[in-house]
Amino acid sequence: MIIKTFDNGWGNQFPLKQYERNIVDTMLTSIIADTSRTVLINSVWYTNKYHQQVLSWLRENNFDQIVLVAMIDAPIPNAGWYTEFCCLVHCVGYYPSEYSVDFWALFVDNFLQTSDTDLFDDSLIDTPFMCLNRKPHWHRRKLYRSLEESGLLDKGIVSMGGGGVAVRALDTDREHDEFAPNATKDHYGIPNDIASLGHMTNWGRHLVNIVTETWYNINQTNFVSEKIYKPIVGCKPFLIYDADGAVRWLTKRGFEPYVNDFRDISDLDLSEPDNLAQFLVVLSGQPSSYWQQKFIDLKPKMLYNKNHFADYVKQQKLIVEKGITCPV
Repeated sequence: MIIKTFDNGWGNQFPLKQYERNIVDTMLTSIIADTSRTVLINSVWYTNKYHQQVLSWLRENNFDQIVLVAMIDAPIPNAGWYTEFCCLVHCVGYYPSEYSVDFWALFVDNFLQTSDTDLFDDSLIDTPFMCLNRKPHWHRRKLYRSLEESGLLDKGIVSMGGGGVAVRALDTDREHDEFAPNATKDHYGIPNDIASLGHMTNWGRHLVNIVTETWYNINQTNFVSEKIYKPIVGCKPFLIYDADGAVRWLTKRGFEPYVNDFRDISDLDLSEPDNLAQFLVVLSGQPSSYWQQKFIDLKPKMLYNKNHFADYVKQQKLIVEKGITCPV
């Protein structure tokens, strides 16, 4: 049974947190029902200060095992942090373990709406790229500066959040959804919209979707959010601003990246993040007829990735349904 849950973030009133709870409860069905004294530790907003509170409780109470959960956010605490207790520590979610589950793939499959717009209407494409950013993480600000210095902000569809006021907002930004806290545009100047592709006119207009994930260096953090899946289910070529363009992460899971699909106009290595702005200068210099034809040429890959996403989600559901049993 779960005798103690440590969760420093959010509240159960948010649908995203409820969905996480449902997945975790399904995976831990046998543990919830057994006689073990199990401690559940959630990674969301897990700070060093909070870790000291957790350790204090653990040192003063009897328990048999620990389950670390990283679903909504990247895995922060790791099993090595609890070695002093000489107990079994299982890791579920975005931890690299036998119980690794891609929570955000499941979320996108369950909640994201693509609307009735024809996702393959090439005649709509009149803009080379789109790069949307809400929370001003350091790597997003770095890319934004590169786009600005290269004169690209008005070439593509670009947004950038700030404090209470956005650095660059779009008149067509969607209203916030209710899935998570701090969703209104009062936070970062841009509304949080995780369960849609955003404004569908903008989605239809651009060729390449530039993804800036929540955390930089996906291979190191072992975490992705809904952002990486939007162009997959929304059928757009995409490039990811990440240490290796997320090529290793994508190919390991059976998805096909687009880093080699623009050799006809550029010899730049598109898995190298510092080349991205320079490439977008070249892409922006092409006529709209090129963008439209490239979209047509890449349709088979877009369809493959979309169909593979459905298979990938089925794999994640099987892991959840199988669940875990922690022997005591």
